[in-house]
Amino acid sequence: MSKTEEIQAKLLLAIQSVPPNLDDILFLSRELAKQDPHNQRFYIDAKTLIHLGRDSIKDHSTALLELVKNSYDADATKVDIEIFSETKDLIRVADNGFGMTSDELKNSWLRIGYSGKRVSTKSKLGRRKTGEKGIGRISTDRLGSILELRTKSKNDKLTGLKVNWDDFDVEGKSLSDIRVEIFEPSEISLPVKDGKPSATGTEIIIERQRQPWSKLNIENLQQELSALTPPFEDVQDFKISLVNDIYPLPSEEINSNYLNAAEIKIEAYYPGTGSEIIYTYWDKYNGKEVIEKIEWSNLLTRTGMDTSNLIDNQIRSGSMTIKLYFFLREGASVKDLDFNLTKLREFLDNNAGIKIYRDRIVVKPYGFPSSQFGYDWLGLADRKAKDPAGISRSKNYSVTPNQLVGAVFIARDSNIELADSAAREGLVESEAFYDLKSLVMGTVNMLESYRTKLIPKINEAKRKSRTKESRTERIIKALNSVEKDLYSINLEIQNNTDIKTHLKERVQKNINQLSGTTDKVEKTITELLNWNRTLSGLATIGISSAVFGHETEGSITQLKGSVMAAKLALSRKDPNVEEALNEIAKAVTSSTKVAAWGAYALTRVQREKRSKKDVNIGKIINSVVNELEPAYRAASITLNMNLKDVYTYTYQMDIETLLINLMTNAYTAATNKSGKRVINIQLIEEDLKESKRLVENGYALIISDSGPGVSKEYEHRLFEPLFSTKVNPSMGSKSIGTGLGLTVVNSIVQDLNGKITFDKDPELKGARFKIWLPKERKTII
Repeated sequence: MSKTEEIQAKLLLAIQSVPPNLDDILFLSRELAKQDPHNQRFYIDAKTLIHLGRDSIKDHSTALLELVKNSYDADATKVDIEIFSETKDLIRVADNGFGMTSDELKNSWLRIGYSGKRVSTKSKLGRRKTGEKGIGRISTDRLGSILELRTKSKNDKLTGLKVNWDDFDVEGKSLSDIRVEIFEPSEISLPVKDGKPSATGTEIIIERQRQPWSKLNIENLQQELSALTPPFEDVQDFKISLVNDIYPLPSEEINSNYLNAAEIKIEAYYPGTGSEIIYTYWDKYNGKEVIEKIEWSNLLTRTGMDTSNLIDNQIRSGSMTIKLYFFLREGASVKDLDFNLTKLREFLDNNAGIKIYRDRIVVKPYGFPSSQFGYDWLGLADRKAKDPAGISRSKNYSVTPNQLVGAVFIARDSNIELADSAAREGLVESEAFYDLKSLVMGTVNMLESYRTKLIPKINEAKRKSRTKESRTERIIKALNSVEKDLYSINLEIQNNTDIKTHLKERVQKNINQLSGTTDKVEKTITELLNWNRTLSGLATIGISSAVFGHETEGSITQLKGSVMAAKLALSRKDPNVEEALNEIAKAVTSSTKVAAWGAYALTRVQREKRSKKDVNIGKIINSVVNELEPAYRAASITLNMNLKDVYTYTYQMDIETLLINLMTNAYTAATNKSGKRVINIQLIEEDLKESKRLVENGYALIISDSGPGVSKEYEHRLFEPLFSTKVNPSMGSKSIGTGLGLTVVNSIVQDLNGKITFDKDPELKGARFKIWLPKERKTII
């Protein structure tokens, strides 16, 4: 009997056995095929899967993103990710998609290279499916050696499989020789859907992790997950949660309102045919859209790009839309917005760069700050470094990459020439890709050109801004300058091979400390600038915005000077690291002083006072007067109180602001007249009769003093901003008042729908101010 006949006989027995021995059938079929002298077959070595998975995927965050993309393709609306490296060895990814049947698990998931996404390109929710190679599932091998998958579809029972990827890491072992266990799980844990745990979905559990996750890994993953779908599009039907035991991060969704801080927005649209690109511009100076059309060849010529390889003036990459948002990263950018400069800068630090989105899913690594090569894939930083001209030199002006947040929108079906690279990160750098890159670069140039046209309006806006700019805003700008200098110092230190490692570490530690402090200072000052009630409170307690700024600006000047001195010490031919350390230490001291001022101010305007609640007005007045009484007693001023218990629903800070401002004015008035010094404080319940039938319940705060009263010539200007009659004779009659007190009082009274009047007190002969406010009850719904 020949070798061929022997194998045929064994194969027949394997087929006829009950049940058929599938492993023997596969093995004998393969051996039989080898006996054919004219026709042979490929045989797949088990290690092939290792090359496709573990070896070909750049890092574990890329591998995890592959799993999230699979969830997106499965029409999931929520994906839960858990990464535990320190408390336990576990990675879990669960979604509420449509799941898989037992047949799909065996005949599709286990079939390497097969993807139903090539046949059915759209999901039931209308999503264009992202994976078509059929190897994304092997990415689990990059994360860990043990895989357990559980899945539940609408029309089948709960099913699962278990894989030990290390079984494939054996030389000379055939892929078909390795068994994958199919089992029936007792349970599955899936994200909620429509308010309750989903009835369908997939849960993946990975153990024996290939490498530990670091704090930086988690931060990068968080960035990549938050940018997986474009923040521009406000995608609501796909949410991701991330829980970990390495570096817990706040689960803060991107606020699309940050885009409102952009100075210029530009959108480029190419329909896929012809040679014309349509540009739409919007800027905060004009407040209207501007539309411009340009030919592809003219765009390339205008931006200095090579046009020698143009083919029929067509863009080979297909139709696309490009959106760019340009930011100044200045305090003026967040004026009248519901977030501060610190939050805007955090948004820009995490999202700066131009990303590529295909079918609403991001294509790494383009535009990711955490990616060494992908962040500035257009080379904007190098271009800026070679010619750092400002906007005033319009011909050479260029943006820096951290000022741009942008996206390129493409699709598989309309951008066929833009193919994925084999490593599942990036696109194949074909002619179509170079056309895409040229179009994006051309759009950046168009934005720069448009901005230079706005120079007259930009200069006019800056001129107006300078005249209105507060001392607090100047402080924030100074802090931004300090941050840039610190970054420059850090680069200088780290790149200098002549400086010893321990000195580098000391400088790095000091810079980190100072950078953290200045960030806190900026956040505090920005909050003070944005809170209307806080500013009123600051003016009221004598730390007006002017005084606060004066005290702070001196320390900021010292801070900035020390940082500059440190920078100079390190820029010499022989860097003086010790001198730089001393200067940075001085800067830390100055910044700490600034932070202390901010902390003091904030304690005087505590958050609970800025919330509306039921309060006893008489109790608030009594507390404030008792707090101020020692200062008045030292000036020989007698305080008399006659207070009723009046209950209402209001802001405690408003009442304190009204009271202290009026008492401060009364203090000044009482000390400006000889004789007995007296201030009376009265609180009464008083109804206001608006008409014969309408009576409004309310209360009145009356404060009178023994001073000279309000002069007739000043009565009409009393509530004007910055008008003050307070003078200091010892300073040559120089004004010591800010002129804000009664302006703040009048503003709050109007805000509370009250009334303010003043006259001459019949008993004390000085000024008498009366504030009437309506009583308010808490509305219960």
